[in-house]
Amino acid sequence: MTMTLRTGMLRAGCAVWLLGAGAAVAAPPAAQIPHYTLQASIPLGGPDKWDYVAFDPVDQRVYVAHGTGVTVIDARQDKVIGTLGGIDGAHGTVPMPQLGKIFADSGKTGTVIVYDDKSLAPLATIPAVGDADGMTYDAASGRVVVLGGDSASAGFIDPMTDRLTATLPLGGSPEGAAVDGAGKMYVNISDRNEIAVVDTRTPRVLADWKLTGCNDPHGLTMDPSHKKLFVSCPAGHMAVVSIASGRQIGLVRIGRGTDTAGFDPVRDIALSSDGDGTLGIVADRGVALGDVPTEKGARTMAVDPATGRVFMVTATVEHATWPAASGAPHFVFVPGSVRLLVYKP
Repeated sequence: MTMTLRTGMLRAGCAVWLLGAGAAVAAPPAAQIPHYTLQASIPLGGPDKWDYVAFDPVDQRVYVAHGTGVTVIDARQDKVIGTLGGIDGAHGTVPMPQLGKIFADSGKTGTVIVYDDKSLAPLATIPAVGDADGMTYDAASGRVVVLGGDSASAGFIDPMTDRLTATLPLGGSPEGAAVDGAGKMYVNISDRNEIAVVDTRTPRVLADWKLTGCNDPHGLTMDPSHKKLFVSCPAGHMAVVSIASGRQIGLVRIGRGTDTAGFDPVRDIALSSDGDGTLGIVADRGVALGDVPTEKGARTMAVDPATGRVFMVTATVEHATWPAASGAPHFVFVPGSVRLLVYKP
């Protein structure tokens, strides 16, 4: 079926709010809004929990952190090809095909497990940080970075030697992260409503940028060409931050229950996967274009930067609880119904 924008969902106040200016920028014509088709729905089975989704453009694989392991999907054929097993609380995944390795963290043990990317067999276990959660790769330092939620820290791993080389206190609980490839990493500090700016080569925290109106920041993505960060927050907002100045330059409405943000460089749009069953679309200049309907519970995603395909995970909703005012919805899912959704623009 074709997923097109519901123009009726362009709520009052959906345009960007220019902080301190009091003026709103009107949304562009509907013709500029991408249309999406549901290309595939791939059953993943149990367990009935999941977290981050990672896409590897080299091997064309999707990695879904899935409770006790990471499900590996061939994105060319839209089929499951294996599992990274033996994980106690799967969260982040960093595939490194150039080294023949995959790094996946185990939240409950505070470790990162290294896997062979051909056999999917474990190669090593690295003590990392407590409550290991999100992960990314920083090309400037040549390190895999793992964020520890409860430990309020970041661990830096040398992927050549499979060793932890540094641990950096962040002063609060980290969520999403984005790197610029030139030595800077930006990290959402969810309990302080801030973005920590990290020098990845040292490593050290250079600055903390305050967010306004975007509480409990979760998703974070970057437009490197226009030097902007897009921060998604569960109550239904996305903040736009200038990397050059460190100032928040806009705030737009998105759906509720977001956990991830992504950027499509071909179409110059930021995306937010929202648990209320929408894909929020924000133009690079900080204007909310509206919401594409997806499925309830689809709060995490990955974006293929070459094609704009969006990979999201959800399950069949058995029961939903919606907060009266704002915040993320809570779902109870039908056992064994977890699936990967592939949307094609």
